[in-house]
Amino acid sequence: MADPKKILLQTTIPTTEDDWSVARFSLLGALLREQRGAAGNPLYDVTMRDRDPPGGCDTVLWIIDRSDFDQLWLFAVDLTGALTATDVAGIEAFRRRGGGLLATRDHFDMGACLSKLSGIGVAH
Repeated sequence: MADPKKILLQTTIPTTEDDWSVARFSLLGALLREQRGAAGNPLYDVTMRDRDPPGGCDTVLWIIDRSDFDQLWLFAVDLTGALTATDVAGIEAFRRRGGGLLATRDHFDMGACLSKLSGIGVAH
């Protein structure tokens, strides 16, 4: 029986009521947690969090390469360029060690911080 894949669902904004905080993605988290393999074992272990308050690097992203996460699903919903150089370095090290990255943003400047990520930034 394989261990469940560890997925981090993370936004680029701090928890803010009535905004695109990670709570808006709760149905996605629930759907992933419900998935089972043929033997009934969970396929995914999901952690959901918002970015730490602004003013520094995120306490998880800057060291995500040292975590046991298999995948980072990054919802770039900020308007401020939220990823710091330290966050970017952590995410890029995570990718180099084989971590999977799903990165998404919306229109105009929302989530433009993804452009800081080498390899995928141009696509955003």
